Amino acid sequence: MSGLAPLLERYYSRFDAAAHIPRDPIQFPHRCTRPEDIEAVAFIAASLAFGRVASFGAVLDFLLERLGDRPAEVLREASRGSAPARARVHEAAATKYRWLESAELEALLLAVGSVVAEGSLEDHFLRFEGDTWAALGGFLGDLRARAASAHPTPEERSRALAFLFPSTRTAACKRQHLFLRWMVRSGREGADFGLWTRVSPASLVMPCDVHTARIGHALGLCSQPKASRRTADELTAALRRIDPQDPVRFDFALCHLGISGGCRGRRIEAVCSGCDLREACRWW
Repeated sequence: MSGLAPLLERYYSRFDAAAHIPRDPIQFPHRCTRPEDIEAVAFIAASLAFGRVASFGAVLDFLLERLGDRPAEVLREASRGSAPARARVHEAAATKYRWLESAELEALLLAVGSVVAEGSLEDHFLRFEGDTWAALGGFLGDLRARAASAHPTPEERSRALAFLFPSTRTAACKRQHLFLRWMVRSGREGADFGLWTRVSPASLVMPCDVHTARIGHALGLCSQPKASRRTADELTAALRRIDPQDPVRFDFALCHLGISGGCRGRRIEAVCSGCDLREACRWW
């Protein structure tokens, strides 16, 4: 681990975060200026951030265009029963993405709106006690119940809501930890927002997906190259030994090493020879 730390720091220092924001779901909350809009759009964007950015990005473009320049206000008023706001939410959700139908998208929007109507998403998250996993589990469980209540869906569609608001028992919950990273961190790279001041960056869990699990395994940060809660915990623990105060600051850079094709999951001389992390990589 001592040999990896300087390599990670060098890679992190050279990573151009600004160039990668337009290729990442974080681009969507970056379009907002008001904190309540950033929070709401960030949670929606993170919830739909699976698959190719171009694919879910088209859905988010459609959705956000119809919610307008004050999305949090529209969602809040829709949850309070405003007919015009409810109509806009219904119109915004009139699309689908992979296995998510318009009913689930509308339920997602109304669930977020019901929380916004009571205060900030940070306030709501802090209602749930325990470590980050426990608090996130309570937060997502409550949102799942709100979604089911706000827009009941057929029983056969319940798996879709469970996907949008997953259980923290074994799942990596990558999209939800990604949302927390966006809200809590405020690093020098300028990607994350740092809006949540009552949650410590030191408590965050690494957003673990196919890219970070694979690269983390190659660097000896985790025992398996498969995304899971166990892998997320292993990655976080290993990175916390390098930076106890901000262990997930490497996430954006490592994830985009995979997304960009800078890491192919095997040794390719032309690709690997220029990588700052090659000296610690099992494939090199």
